[in-house]
Amino acid sequence: MARQLPDASSGLAAIFLANRDRLLRFFTSRTRDPVEAEEIVQEIYLRLDRAARPVGDAIGYLHRIGLNLVVDRARERERRAARDKDWTDSNTTRLGDDYIDEQPSPYAQAAAKERAERIARALASLPPGAARVFRMHRIEGMSHSEVAGRLGISRKGVEKHMATALRHLAKEIDE
Repeated sequence: MARQLPDASSGLAAIFLANRDRLLRFFTSRTRDPVEAEEIVQEIYLRLDRAARPVGDAIGYLHRIGLNLVVDRARERERRAARDKDWTDSNTTRLGDDYIDEQPSPYAQAAAKERAERIARALASLPPGAARVFRMHRIEGMSHSEVAGRLGISRKGVEKHMATALRHLAKEIDE
């Protein structure tokens, strides 16, 4: 729903327009920021249509709207600063006056992803016997003796399959 702007010839809007420069100076002195003061004065104008009843002291009413906006903006800045500080404290390490982001760089992340993809391709291309032994020993954590017992092969056979798997993986991953 589009906001209805106040009629410039109506009471409050006419008083606002006649005193706009004065309001701008007042809020510039309060905020010490001409850009923010301009935004506040514009927001006052947009809120003029909210006056539910006739206003006795129109200038005072305009000032009150603006001062409420100044307070709201100050509170929002404080909330934002606290939120940013909490995020920084939880995602970085402080070393003296410096903050250190411990997250890997985008380059390191891309390199790690590429390496993981090479490892996955290398694992998928292992010979079946070597793949089965490698999975049981390195991934499931079984000892060579346990793998040998489970597969019904000698411990020496497990060692040969592991050697084959490791050679294959080293060759495929480092290429």
